[in-house]
Amino acid sequence: MSRKANTNAHTRTAPNNGRQSLNPRLISFALLFLISGAAGLIYEIVWERLLELYFGVTMVAITLIVAAYMGGLGLGSLLGGRIAARLKSSLLVYGMVELGIAAFGMFSPKIITWVGQITAGSPYPLVFILSFALLLVPTLLMGMTLPMLSQAFIDRVEVSGQIVGILYGINTLGAAFGSLLTGYVIIGEVGLDGAALVAASLNAAVGISAILLSQLRTSILPKAESKSQPDVKADRIQWGYRTILLASFLVGFIGLGYEMLWIRVLAILNKSTAYSFPTILFVFLMGLALGSYWWGRKADQTVDPEGLFWKVEIGVGCLAALTFLLFWKAIDLTVVKSWLHDSILQFQKPEPVIVLINGQYEFFKRAFLFGMLEYLAPILWLVLPASILMGGGLPILDRIAINSPEVAGRRVGDVHLANILGSVAGTLTVSFILLPALGSELTLKVLVLFSLVFLGFYVNSQIRSKKRPRLSPSYLIPLAITGLVLIILPTKSQFYTSLFKAGVNKLAIIKETDASVMALTISNATKEPDQLWIGGETNGYFPANGIYEKRALTCAAASRPKRILVIGLGGGITANFLTALPDVDEIVIVELMQGLGDLLKNTLHSPQPALNDPRVKYITDDGRRYLYAFPDEKFDLISIDPLRSYTTGHNNLYSVEALTLYQSHLSEGGVLCEWLDEFHVLPTTTATVFPEIDEFDDFLVVSNEPIQYDLEYMQAAAQAYLTVSAGSVDPLTKNQLIPVNIFSRFIRDRAQIVAEERGTPALTDLDPWLEYYYLHGVIKNTSAIQSETLAAFIHRIGGCDSTCQAEIINQRIEHQWTIP
Repeated sequence: MSRKANTNAHTRTAPNNGRQSLNPRLISFALLFLISGAAGLIYEIVWERLLELYFGVTMVAITLIVAAYMGGLGLGSLLGGRIAARLKSSLLVYGMVELGIAAFGMFSPKIITWVGQITAGSPYPLVFILSFALLLVPTLLMGMTLPMLSQAFIDRVEVSGQIVGILYGINTLGAAFGSLLTGYVIIGEVGLDGAALVAASLNAAVGISAILLSQLRTSILPKAESKSQPDVKADRIQWGYRTILLASFLVGFIGLGYEMLWIRVLAILNKSTAYSFPTILFVFLMGLALGSYWWGRKADQTVDPEGLFWKVEIGVGCLAALTFLLFWKAIDLTVVKSWLHDSILQFQKPEPVIVLINGQYEFFKRAFLFGMLEYLAPILWLVLPASILMGGGLPILDRIAINSPEVAGRRVGDVHLANILGSVAGTLTVSFILLPALGSELTLKVLVLFSLVFLGFYVNSQIRSKKRPRLSPSYLIPLAITGLVLIILPTKSQFYTSLFKAGVNKLAIIKETDASVMALTISNATKEPDQLWIGGETNGYFPANGIYEKRALTCAAASRPKRILVIGLGGGITANFLTALPDVDEIVIVELMQGLGDLLKNTLHSPQPALNDPRVKYITDDGRRYLYAFPDEKFDLISIDPLRSYTTGHNNLYSVEALTLYQSHLSEGGVLCEWLDEFHVLPTTTATVFPEIDEFDDFLVVSNEPIQYDLEYMQAAAQAYLTVSAGSVDPLTKNQLIPVNIFSRFIRDRAQIVAEERGTPALTDLDPWLEYYYLHGVIKNTSAIQSETLAAFIHRIGGCDSTCQAEIINQRIEHQWTIP
């Protein structure tokens, strides 16, 4: 055999058929690596949220931020692998690396905030460069840790799978719990900056402990004795290094592809709350951790790790497809249909477990247990089985790649770099190409088909070694199962159509984009679209029933706008109403969801006047990102009606910093029209920024100057809209748009908000606690209309005579509108 061939071949070592005893040093550092994994996931969540504040929450921005984060990890893995074997004490350096991460983590919120503020709204290529530059140092250090520890503890090839499996698995286990604690407890209690400090404290503790442990005498913490590596008599096929790296790339590509798919499907059932992604990530990482430990041991015990690898990877595809298939087939079962009905129609999941009972907040244990069981059930079913198998991919590949203890760190670094690159490629390809073009169902089939490539690697290696592939059951059974599952799996949009049919008993028009699943459900009575759903949340009702129009009408009466900004298209009803206003020159609509405008334009009549109006400028982008990108833009009216208070990302549009941004973009006498579904924190936050506020039953009228309402303008605008839209509005709309009916729903002004909400916290970018509601009690301050406040409000309605004033007062007394 040539020198080159001998270099690429793996040292033939005997399988480790018994369980390797673990020395105390490895156990000690594994526990430290567990804590390090938790800290790493805290950072990931915090840093991504901070960057999204300034670069946007569009799918493009989020993906670029994640790619930058993972790119740093990949470079760190490469660097750590290259230097690990050259270090005299890689354990000492590991401790120093952890301290380096802690040092950056401690100041990271201030650094990211400072850079974000001066670069906010940057073009997407610059978003990636800035994110990468900001996170390069800490992610580089994070990526170095696994290769260093692998180099320190792998002294025999035949135990390399188990050791890598333990280290990778326990770090992943720590990340799983870090995800859960960050999402459910840490951010809600101490905010984003506090969460970064928690993570930095963990890294500092790990770093100091690692340095101390590295200095202990080996007699106290003995290293496993090196043993000779006897030749294996079994004749097995071994892969070249390039094949190993390509396989690792594909493992990352397919794994992140499945994760993106699961997140999309589960968003309809579990809603887009701040708890959805951390919970899915927890289950996913838990499965990877369990699988890593189990399959790492198996890799040492088998004489054919390459054969084990392809079987595990095809098993991942089969399990992912089978769980999806069984879920789809179970949709029509009565018990599942009942559960789906409650899950899809329910606005908020998971439900709060702090309940107000007899004036005191109490932890509702039954709500916690049953609520979490229901919330976790679909995640456990779809994610856990395949992720346990998926966890075996990297440890088995590491075992195949490591042919000498001296190169253990380098090989682990290379394999994990290839895996990270595959993960980034998988995220980009699945999100931006496969899901929009093929839909979830066909994307699943493509990912399952990709798993067959690993069998191709194995067969090809046999052919190259001049062996004839045998058509054994070990080949044919997985192939047969895979083929059968691919045939039975649903076709494009079939799964979501069945889901909405079972959940709301209606047919649905489905459109998938890079960001989400959008659906228009069809009324059983009229056979026309009646609701817009985005990711399992209702975002519009048809025909219009006046609830959107009354807000726009009231705010327009206070601003007489010529230039309008609408953040969040929704069902297009607000935008359509605004086009009917007199003297409007331009309406800018900034909508986050790619493809929403086309869906509404092609299926509904009501939004078409707005979407076809030459005065309307339609932009797909994040609202804050748009305003940052155009700092000199001024508007007479800014309308925000994008998200419910419990949805992830809500804080980005309602924080003090966001409101200050709107304030800077209002023209003189301009008005911010702010929809409410929470009636204490949101008014309080708004009152910390704006000097003038009027609160109505479900919205705020906000301005920098005293607010005056033009009754004559209001009546003319309402009549113009009703005339133009006579055939497409609900009969209730006319009643909703009577000015007296609207004004009778006035509740309080800014002075009363400030007086009544003493002690109510405001939202800031670093403290988005309203999204993290799960362990917080709902605020229930009382509010009663004050006669002098109502009288002052009525006198600000220009053109409202004594009859008008008396009618407002009478309706106000009759209906007793109060804060919910």
